[in-house]
Amino acid sequence: MQPGVVVVGGGHNGLVAAAYLAGAGLAVQLFERRPFVGGAATTQELWPGFKFMPCAHMVHAIHPRIIRELGLRERGVEFIDRPNGFRFWDDGTYIAPAFVDSPRNRAHRWSAGERAAIRRFEDFARTLRHVFAPFRLQEPPSLEQVRADVAGTPAEAALELALTTRLKTLFDQWLPTPAVRDRYAVLLAGDGGNPLALALAYASINAPDDETGEAPPNGYVRGGLGAFSNAIAEVARERGATIHTGRAVEQLLVEQARVIGVRLEGGEEVRADIVLSNLDPKRTFLRLVPAGQLDAGFRRRVAALPTGESCVKLLAVVAELPRWKDWDGDPELPSRGAVALQESEAHLAAIWVDIDARRPPHAPIINVAVPSTLDPSLTQPGYHTVSCYIYPAPSHLRDQRWEEAREPMAQRLIDQITAYAPNFRQSIRHYRLRTPTDLEGEEGLTDGCITHVAHSGDHLFWNRPLPELAHYRTPLGGLYLCGAGQHPGGEVSGQPGHNAAQAVLRDLERAH
Repeated sequence: MQPGVVVVGGGHNGLVAAAYLAGAGLAVQLFERRPFVGGAATTQELWPGFKFMPCAHMVHAIHPRIIRELGLRERGVEFIDRPNGFRFWDDGTYIAPAFVDSPRNRAHRWSAGERAAIRRFEDFARTLRHVFAPFRLQEPPSLEQVRADVAGTPAEAALELALTTRLKTLFDQWLPTPAVRDRYAVLLAGDGGNPLALALAYASINAPDDETGEAPPNGYVRGGLGAFSNAIAEVARERGATIHTGRAVEQLLVEQARVIGVRLEGGEEVRADIVLSNLDPKRTFLRLVPAGQLDAGFRRRVAALPTGESCVKLLAVVAELPRWKDWDGDPELPSRGAVALQESEAHLAAIWVDIDARRPPHAPIINVAVPSTLDPSLTQPGYHTVSCYIYPAPSHLRDQRWEEAREPMAQRLIDQITAYAPNFRQSIRHYRLRTPTDLEGEEGLTDGCITHVAHSGDHLFWNRPLPELAHYRTPLGGLYLCGAGQHPGGEVSGQPGHNAAQAVLRDLERAH
């Protein structure tokens, strides 16, 4: 008899793991707390006729091999390419693709020194991506392995620099002008405002397929990300998995340091040889594992994982597209891509003052997307759906609750967008601001951390989320982790789910 497998949580990584394990002939049951699958990758009709992705709204890291092996395109999943983004600055200039021939486009305004600095920084980041890209669909490498791979090559110096240097130091040493530092200031949005330079290597998650050269889709999924998650669920079911929705797992069953199944809310117990948790590490070990089953030091290390940086999302129905006051090209082009606001070095410094004080950031980064420009199925005729990703934000506030801060922050954000697009406020017909508290309560993300664990350079690859958890296995026999807290990280990629499933299959092969 094939081993029985339980997957806890129906986020897209859990669904990917279930599909691969069921395809290998294992008896898989997946339990999802909510009445639908998808986790952070769903489509929901928030107002009649208007569909939104309440958490993640785009894709850029789904590995082409996973798309092929699960046959997602054959199932009707349609990926819609989204044009490159636009970044507007307070001085009336913007950064846009080079084909936008305007004196306002900073892409045409860089001095020779600035261009040299940009090339140096981009070459450094590209080198790191190339070093780590081959490990995306594998268990993460050890630092010793990576050092051995790059020894004697130009990448050796880049790796050591990335391991020992913070980004602000690179900014000070390599980026000579405020304009160039503003171009890269968004990289300071995580890890206390000064990440380890190794964090740049995380972008390897987006690299083309090593075998075919095919790049991951970059854009939207027609019908919203729920269509993507639902298609993976169909694959899992057709391969023999059973998916239970509206069935929350209350506790893991542990005997003699081994997980032997789960207890559902209501008391029903489901025995299994193998359990995979698609939940974040804190929720898995600090909530689901019974007290006394884990070493106290391990629990402290899990509790200390960086999850305190979150985001908010502003979702809106508008009667017309934003008209960006400083844009002098095709008026619809920015909305077909995405528009970033408030990304300067000064903005980032002020944001981190607010976050350190645990108050709602006064002027956070605002990324404005209008998915309905490329996917009309999300809206009614004559309207558009706007999805604004706003970050960073503290998970918890010091002097108030997020529920109290919700409406004042929503109004402030609408005002800030309207300062760049004067028609924005008057065009709104419906809106909703989702806070870190919503992300925790509805999507089940501890502290509202959408990546399960921050993508800091200190918690990637061999240390994601901790050295003893980096290979999808855990201190408890039979328990694996398959969520975004695992290598290679968050985003809608399916890669942690794929890799965890392969770790299970390798372990079963070795055991037999």
